[in-house]
Amino acid sequence: MFGLHHLLVCSVAFGASVAAATSEQERSDYGVDVSFPIHHSFLKGGSLDETKSIFGDDRIKVYSEYLTGCLQKYGPKEKGHLCYTNEDERIKYNINQPRHMTNYTSIGFLKTRLSDETYKLVQDFWNEAKANVDNDVVGGMTNESWPTGNTYTNHWSSPSKIISVLHSRDLTEAIYQEGEAKLREWIPQASFFARSDIYGIRVYTEGAILATHIDRDPLISSCIVNVDQDVEEPWPLEVYGHDGRAYNVTMEPGDMILYESHSVLHGRPFPLKGNYFANIFVHYKPHFVDGDGRDFSSGVEEDESEDEL
Repeated sequence: MFGLHHLLVCSVAFGASVAAATSEQERSDYGVDVSFPIHHSFLKGGSLDETKSIFGDDRIKVYSEYLTGCLQKYGPKEKGHLCYTNEDERIKYNINQPRHMTNYTSIGFLKTRLSDETYKLVQDFWNEAKANVDNDVVGGMTNESWPTGNTYTNHWSSPSKIISVLHSRDLTEAIYQEGEAKLREWIPQASFFARSDIYGIRVYTEGAILATHIDRDPLISSCIVNVDQDVEEPWPLEVYGHDGRAYNVTMEPGDMILYESHSVLHGRPFPLKGNYFANIFVHYKPHFVDGDGRDFSSGVEEDESEDEL
């Protein structure tokens, strides 16, 4: 199986190497499904002994409570079945999609940092948003809307909040431009990066879990910006690099993670300990234009498999 490597918490300048992986908590048996169901699920089939050997008692309890919360939210006899449907779909995509993708970097993610100028814009916007809700950062913000039965977060017990940034043209343009510049250095073979989406500031709240997943086209080359946090301990992003290893990447305000979100499994499978953790997500689709002007922009390798994503 794979070893778990931790990235140093310190910030690094873009262009330098990602904070070096250490072996302080390396485990030879750490791989997918240890922290959270990623490639397998115990929703149906399999013996209890087999299930425990894959997930362990502690994680079975966490995941059982996770799904129970979804069922209670949507009603076991009403829309609760969608919780299981969405979990099956998440795991199916985790297994099938990465092997159909074209990867553009050696490991699939990089930790860097926003420029001081852009981060000041982010801070000013965030501070104004907090002031508008009387400094009740969690309670005064709008709950993020999730589709019925969605299981990507435990929004039924730890509601995520959302603050739109689209009305701040200066902020969105600065983030888009800086993200593009860093991606061009990281993936220099791309001709250009088309802008796919920029989410507002998502504020995760105490107890939040982000189920490990991959993103779908056109969310291919992506950035996470840490805006602010009030936490008791780091809340790492667990990513599975192209080398097959699991990494925990910690963030401080102003840090940015670049990642190939269409093929790199990523999530925050352990509950947030603290009041909140605020991020901005920015997504792009790389385009590759040859000398004849033909655009190879799919990101998906041609494959004749019958698997449907």
